Amino acid sequence: MKKLFIAALLFVGIVSFAQDINQKPTRNQREKLTPEQRNEKHLQKLTSDLNLDKKQQDQVKQLIAERSAKAEKFKESRKDSKTPPTAEEKAAFKKQMEAEKAATDAKMKSILNADQYTKWAALKKEHKDHHRGKDHKSTQERDQAHLQKMTTDLNLNADQQKQVSQLLSDRSTKMAMLKKSRKDSTAQPTDAEKKAMKKQMEVDHKAYDAKMKSILTADQYKKWTAIQKEHKDKMKEHKKDKK
Repeated sequence: MKKLFIAALLFVGIVSFAQDINQKPTRNQREKLTPEQRNEKHLQKLTSDLNLDKKQQDQVKQLIAERSAKAEKFKESRKDSKTPPTAEEKAAFKKQMEAEKAATDAKMKSILNADQYTKWAALKKEHKDHHRGKDHKSTQERDQAHLQKMTTDLNLNADQQKQVSQLLSDRSTKMAMLKKSRKDSTAQPTDAEKKAMKKQMEVDHKAYDAKMKSILTADQYKKWTAIQKEHKDKMKEHKKDKK
């Protein structure tokens, strides 16, 4: 496990250095690009955004290459690890992660001029705020946005909107309770508990599906299931990309 965390720390700089200001490529683009090609694309974006001169490009290129190599090592170490980290290890990891980010920031500050560094920091903050904005929406706001999208996609009438709104609220309440129980638990779930949880989730999903079927018309339900499948397929692709 210690080896895993050491490798992880080497990788962390990628988070603040590369991902924060680089547009996320599509899955197909990632599959086609080699690590060297991704590094070059990242360098080109930084050069364009920050107007890097030749010397700065060489220095940033070296920094990107170092981070990329460490990221590959981290990915390999994750594949080899089967034991989840303890709470103490997570805390230590978080602390050293912050130190690694600070080190990366210092290196960029030494390479860039004052104006470039200010812009780079602003781009990182903009990216961070954008994702925080999504994460900090209240449950009610997320449910309302979901309802609005379903109303548009499925052309729900007023009565259907009311029923779907209640269904979304009930589901969010259950999810919040599950999230809280997991947060309050300091012990990792056993294989038996994971299996039971998975089974319960499947039961809840079937019940949710049945309720939606009773609310929607045949055509609406058919379209809704197609949207669900599309979303599920995208999630599967996202998980593959993270491996």
